[in-house]
Amino acid sequence: MAKLQPEDDRTHQLVTELESRLVVLEIVSMSALAMALDTSEGADPEQARALAGLIIETVEQRCQELGFGDHARKAAAGYAERLMGTAVASLYPTTQ
Repeated sequence: MAKLQPEDDRTHQLVTELESRLVVLEIVSMSALAMALDTSEGADPEQARALAGLIIETVEQRCQELGFGDHARKAAAGYAERLMGTAVASLYPTTQ
């Protein structure tokens, strides 16, 4: 196995820091989302789904504004859809 060069080691450190920050941002965003979607007894699941949809649309719009390529836009949109879908499903599970 080849030995890591200093620039490879620095890149690895930066990627690790970025991944760590993303974990924190995911937790904060999920907590804020749970509060925004309101899971109280009188909460409206349709309103929660509408908010999740608006967030997904906004992610897609922002990616376009930033000039992201197709791969980056699809990755961001897919991630947003999974994150919102998981949040809504866990906060408002359907009864079967």
